[in-house]
Amino acid sequence: MSNFFRQSQLIRRVTREAQHVVVRDLPISATSRDVRKMIQKAEVKGVVDVSLFYRHFRPTGKAILTMSLPEYTRDAIRDAEEIIVPGHHIEADPIDEPRSLNIPENLSDIANEDVTDPSQLGTGPAARVPERKTVTISGVPGKKSIKDIQYLLRGFRLAPDRQYPVRLIHTPMKKFTLYSAFVVFLDSESEAQRLVRSAHLTKYKNMEEAPLLRAHLIY
Repeated sequence: MSNFFRQSQLIRRVTREAQHVVVRDLPISATSRDVRKMIQKAEVKGVVDVSLFYRHFRPTGKAILTMSLPEYTRDAIRDAEEIIVPGHHIEADPIDEPRSLNIPENLSDIANEDVTDPSQLGTGPAARVPERKTVTISGVPGKKSIKDIQYLLRGFRLAPDRQYPVRLIHTPMKKFTLYSAFVVFLDSESEAQRLVRSAHLTKYKNMEEAPLLRAHLIY
């Protein structure tokens, strides 16, 4: 049996059994709502969830589609590749090993604090945090702790259902940085948007020599 034939069989099996599809080469600026609109316009059937794929809390230009049944996967791949975005060549493939992309078995567990390993936060669909209610703050100079950004959070309603509404973002292995970053879980979308407006491009503790902070919403 030739390698080509084996690969063809494998692709057919994966496509037949896969319940997740990865869509590539999306605009980095696209939100999950933007991708949902693209999916609806392309009339992709059987999609029950659309989440942007993040790595270390950064968008990757990929999205994860979850299908209601594996039977929809083949057509979803074909239809997704018909999406037209100027300057982008959209590609779609079945996902053979969901765990390799930190995709939980149950959709309800994507942002579930109780089942998400803290070391895996930031990588996976929706960065494994609540969409549009989670903000990352980066550019904090030095090795700081949560208490060092409390001044930024005064007057904001943090998520009451999370044991740790503020977490330090750990630096990926083999990377070195002189700055600290944090993830903040807010009570609502409006609070998250308000925090971004308040913190983004401000100087840490208003110190003249401090770099500008960056605050981004997880979409």
